[in-house]
Amino acid sequence: MMNTSSATSPDMATLVADRTLDKYAKDYFPRREQVTIAFRGDIAEKHNYDKIRPISEAQRHGKHIVVIEGQSQKTGATGHYRIECNSWNLIEAVGLWEQASEA
Repeated sequence: MMNTSSATSPDMATLVADRTLDKYAKDYFPRREQVTIAFRGDIAEKHNYDKIRPISEAQRHGKHIVVIEGQSQKTGATGHYRIECNSWNLIEAVGLWEQASEA
């Protein structure tokens, strides 16, 4: 199974998730009316360079996955997105989150 996270080890992935939750709670959620989150560079084209406006507080799923509810700035649709804090301390969307997978 391929690990889609940019982190290299489970411990590193846990640290990335910790950093993501902290950064999002501090700098993104309080300013959710003003900020948008872009998709990570390698998948941005696949998502038509959409940007996501955060709606919800971040939730952790397992140790490594951080999810928010957000609104697509291209379609206006709301959905759940996985986010990660990158090495430049910016939050990026790294994919869609399917809630059905945890049912």
